[in-house]
Order: sequence, then C-alpha cells, then structure tokens
Amino acid sequence: MSTTNLTDTTVPHEPWYKYGVAFLVFEMALAMVVCAYSLYMTFEGLGGFPGK
Repeated sequence: MSTTNLTDTTVPHEPWYKYGVAFLVFEMALAMVVCAYSLYMTFEGLGGFPGK
C-alpha cells in the first residue's frame, strides 16, 4: 500500500495570488467590523428607520 504525503504538494500560483488572498482577508475583517458596529447600534438603541 503506497501512501502519499499531501503536505509536500505545491500548487503554482499566479503572481497576483497573494494580493487576492490579502484582499479577501481584508474584506472579511471589514465585514466583521461592520457586523459588530451594527450589533452595537442595535443593542444601544441607536438604530431606527432611516430618515425618521
């Protein structure tokens, strides 16, 4: 029975790949900040219907 070591497999990436990953991480962090701010506004009673 042969076993393959999956940790040694490397996948070639384009040069822009690291910037794409960094952008996705930034976007996820921004979404969490917006969610936290929205929850803060909701629980503090600062929200409401827009224009009211």
